[in-house]
Amino acid sequence: MKILIAYYSRTGGTEKLAQALKKEFETRGHSVDVEKVKPIKEHSFLGWWHIRMVKGDCEIYPQKIWDVSKYDAICIGSPNWTRLSLPMAKYLQKIEGLKYKKIGFFAATAAPPAFEWYILSAYLLDLTFTRIIEQKRGRIIESILLSSLFKNWGVDSEYGKRAIKNFCDKIKTPIFPLKDYFLNRKEIKNNRLLVIAFSTLLVSSLILHIVLPVFNKGFLSWAQYSYLAATFFFSILLLTTIHERKIGILLGKYIGGFSAVLLWTLTMVFAQPTLGRVMILGYILIFVLFGFFHNPKVVIFSGLFSFLGYGILFYNPSLKEILNPGLDLVLIGISCGAVASITGSLQKYHFSLLDSQEEIETAKAVLEIKVEARTRELRELTEGQEEMIKERTKELQEKINELGKFSRLAVGRELKMVTLKEEIEKLKKELEKSKGRPN
Repeated sequence: MKILIAYYSRTGGTEKLAQALKKEFETRGHSVDVEKVKPIKEHSFLGWWHIRMVKGDCEIYPQKIWDVSKYDAICIGSPNWTRLSLPMAKYLQKIEGLKYKKIGFFAATAAPPAFEWYILSAYLLDLTFTRIIEQKRGRIIESILLSSLFKNWGVDSEYGKRAIKNFCDKIKTPIFPLKDYFLNRKEIKNNRLLVIAFSTLLVSSLILHIVLPVFNKGFLSWAQYSYLAATFFFSILLLTTIHERKIGILLGKYIGGFSAVLLWTLTMVFAQPTLGRVMILGYILIFVLFGFFHNPKVVIFSGLFSFLGYGILFYNPSLKEILNPGLDLVLIGISCGAVASITGSLQKYHFSLLDSQEEIETAKAVLEIKVEARTRELRELTEGQEEMIKERTKELQEKINELGKFSRLAVGRELKMVTLKEEIEKLKKELEKSKGRPN
C-alpha cells in the first residue's frame, strides 16, 4: 500500500504519533510519505482559540502534495483543540483526491483518551473532522487518540503501541460496502453519543442532588441517589467497553434503552407521588428519544422493559392510588407501537436511500473505470498511431535517401556519358584531321 501521513503539530505530540505510525506502516512493508502542514504564522493555544472564534480560518504554506488520489490510504493528524485545528482544516479543504479513499484520523491530547472521548472534547473534534471528510466523500476507517502528557496512555506505552497496531490493522483492511460502512459508522456514533448522554446526566444529576436540598427541593436521599449513580456508572462502563473493544457494537442501543428505562423506574420508585402521573410520560419520551436511532427493535425492546418497570411500580403501595393500569399500559403500548412503526418506516427509507446511493456510486465507479479504460485504449491507440507514423516516416525517409542516392548516381552517370561522348567526338575529329594530312 502507498500511504500518506499528513499532520499539523504545535508542541510535538501529534508529530511523535505521526512518526510512530510511519514506523509501524514501514515495518509492515508499506510505502509511506509524510507531509507536515505549517501555518504561515504560528500562535499559542489561546491565540489559535481567538482566531477560530473571530476569523475561523488561517493560511498555510504551500504543500508538496495537493492531489492524494495516488495513495491507497491517507492518515490525517491534528492536536485536539475541541475542534479540528485550523491548519489541518485548511489543508483538508484544499487537497484533492479524497473521494472513496480510506481515511484514518489520529490526534494527540492532554488527558487520557477515554476521558477526552466522553467529555465532548474529542467527540466534537471527530465531528468537525468527519464533516469535512464526508464533504470530500472520503471513507473514515479508524480514529486513534493518545495522550501527550500521561505516559500510561502515550505513544510509547503498552496502551499506545496496541492502539497504533490496531489502527494500522484497520487502515489496511478493505473498505466495507457503502451501506455497511455507513451503518457501522452510525453505530459507533450512536454508542459514543449514549456514553456522552449518560455521562452528562450523571454529572447533572449529581449537581442537582447537591444544590436542590439547599432550596428545600430535594426528593432523594443519598442512599437512593447511589442506586441511580451506580446504574449510570455501569451503563457508561459497559458502553465504553463496547466502544473501546469494538465488540458487540450493535448492543449499545439496547443497553442504553434498558438503562434509560431502569433509571426512570428507579427515579419514580424513589420519588413516589412527587412526580404524579407525569411519570408515565417519561416512558413515552424514552421511546421517542430512542426512535431517533432508526431502529424499531430498540423501541420495542425499551417498551417491553417499560411494561416490566410499570409492573414494579404497580406493586409499590405508595403508587397504587396514582397508577391506572388499564389506561397506563394501553397508553404505553400504543405509544411504543406508534413510535416503533414510524421508526421502522424511517429505517426502511434510510436503507432505501443508502441502497440508492450505493447503486449510484457503484454505477459512477463502474463508469469511471470504463472511461478510464477507454481513455487508456485511446491513448494507447494514439501512441500506436504515432509510432506507426514515425515508422512510416522513417521508411519514407529511407526511400527518399535511396532515391536521392540513385538520382545522384544516375545523374553522375549521365554527366559522365556526356563527357565521354564529347571526348569521343573530339577524338573522331582529331582522327579525321590526321587522316586528311599528307604523310
